[in-house]
Amino acid sequence: MKICLDAGHYGKYNNSPANRAYWESDFSWKFHLLLKAALERYGVQVVTTRATKDKDLGLASRGRKAAGCDLFLSLHSNGIGSGVSATDYPLACCCVAGTADVLGMDLAETVQRVMQTDQRARIIKKKGTGGDWYGVLRGAASVGVPGILLEHSFHTNRRATEWLLNDGNLERMAEAEAETIARYYGLTMQEAPAAKPAEPTAQPSSQPSAQPASDPAGSFRVRIVCSTLNVRTSAGAQYPIRMTVSRNEIYTIVQTAKASDGGTWGRLKSGAGWINIGAKYCKRLT
Repeated sequence: MKICLDAGHYGKYNNSPANRAYWESDFSWKFHLLLKAALERYGVQVVTTRATKDKDLGLASRGRKAAGCDLFLSLHSNGIGSGVSATDYPLACCCVAGTADVLGMDLAETVQRVMQTDQRARIIKKKGTGGDWYGVLRGAASVGVPGILLEHSFHTNRRATEWLLNDGNLERMAEAEAETIARYYGLTMQEAPAAKPAEPTAQPSSQPSAQPASDPAGSFRVRIVCSTLNVRTSAGAQYPIRMTVSRNEIYTIVQTAKASDGGTWGRLKSGAGWINIGAKYCKRLT
């Protein structure tokens, strides 16, 4: 599975009239790197259209960078007019071929859910001379790759810009969008192979071998037994949700901790976060 991510603009572009701290180019660059990392945890090979934020590349040329990929995804925030607006709906601009409509709607609805926008998500397909109206989608189509230009609400909306300026929010969004893409393509989170146990240091026969101080219980695997389970940033239900995992998926736990409510939580080896490993949610595997 290979995806091409496109940071929507370069340099300093599209300064918000609602919040002068916000630039669309800064958001799209930071977010495309977060999404790249999140997708790679599902085993996706990710390429990007530019190596640096400060260099431009033509619209169609950016789309053509997706040659050999399964999906082209260009990341943006939207704008309306030159002033401040209450408009905040997420929008997926999908290729006119219609091959990305379902995923585009799924992604737009993910943005709506995570940002909690007032207006509902939607998709459009806009035709221009020679195919897609949007140059990046036209470029992707020219190399046979379905494309989506995803607008993360509006930078002409002050609340939206405040949300998008929060790094924690962007991390949650990246995890949620990666999960949506993974679900669409039938992917599950990849975990690194378990490390080979170190050979024990020779000990006098009267003394037992010492256990590693960092993980005295050792790592173990669990199977998810509930329909969905939240993965949180730390051990406890009070911490932000990063993503969700689903029934029958198997994960390796490398650390456990007791939460303030008495529940036992486990840290995923993949680095995605923590899950409640109580019997209601997980079954420990031997």
